[in-house]
Amino acid sequence: MQTLTNWHNKANKGKLIGTKEYDPELMAILEENKRLKRDLKVAQEERDILNEKG
Repeated sequence: MQTLTNWHNKANKGKLIGTKEYDPELMAILEENKRLKRDLKVAQEERDILNEKG
C-alpha cells in the first residue's frame, strides 16, 4: 500500500512518475511554507493567551 510518506519521499528524490512539477526547489518552498504556517499558528496562540490575561 502506497502511503503519503512514501509518495513524499519519492517526490523529494525526484523518482515519482508523472510529477515533474515537484522539483527539489518547489519541495523546499513547500516545506518552508509549512514551517511558516506552523510558526504563525504558534504566534497566534501565544497572542490569544496574552490577550486573555491582559
